[in-house]
Amino acid sequence: MNHEGSMKEIEGSGTFCGLKNKVMEENGRWWKTRKWLVQSAVWLVLIDGLSTIALFQLRQSEAGFTLSGFLGVYMGLMGWFVAFGIIILTQSDVVEEKQSGTAEWVLSSPLSRESFILSKLSVNLAWLLAILVLLQGVVFNVVLGFVGVGTVPWVNLAEGLGLQGLHLVFWATLVLVLGTFFRSRNAVIGIPLIFLFLQTIIPTILGSSASWVTLLLPQRLSEYSTNLILGNPLPSLVPLFVVPCASVAFVLLAILRFKREEFKGA
Repeated sequence: MNHEGSMKEIEGSGTFCGLKNKVMEENGRWWKTRKWLVQSAVWLVLIDGLSTIALFQLRQSEAGFTLSGFLGVYMGLMGWFVAFGIIILTQSDVVEEKQSGTAEWVLSSPLSRESFILSKLSVNLAWLLAILVLLQGVVFNVVLGFVGVGTVPWVNLAEGLGLQGLHLVFWATLVLVLGTFFRSRNAVIGIPLIFLFLQTIIPTILGSSASWVTLLLPQRLSEYSTNLILGNPLPSLVPLFVVPCASVAFVLLAILRFKREEFKGA
């Protein structure tokens, strides 16, 4: 039975019991409402809208305009908004269900805790990757062609957006695991935001003597995405290994922690 009260047969057994039905339910929260449309419009205005305004202003200014320089600014802006958007949009996914008692009620049915976690993560990732990364990149490339500065090769764009996607996955999994540990939204939203802002000052604090530490930060993926878009080699492959490994670790930890959550009826 789903949360709306209609009877639905739970399919599957064992570790992934109920995963298919739970994925369909979570997907319905996006597709059967205007959530996907509203979020698409909001982030198009925030990311591509602001970038387009800046593009026109830079082209009209006396300062020299270079497409490569502007792409660096755009990808940096996208990376920041991607992280911020993920934190805001997913911070209540697990916490709200624990606070309201919905999680306890849902888990009293034949639904495994692994399926509960994986369904929320997979559906949110699919929609948010499409809205915050793919849609933004495609629209902005079209805008570049429209204003006459030349489009980015689509293959290069896909590679750059791929790194932005890995960047998004990191923040989504971080928020997910925090949601399994805390019952307060303040902690789930506060810890990632603090880390997000600390990334900008960590290099300054540590100095050049510990520059290797910055390779471990997820923001490097956002910065390196510009290299791929411009067809340049990556300065280092370390972030491409560290960030995905951290994301996988977050998911596993979230599942282990949620399996230990005490629910009366589950």
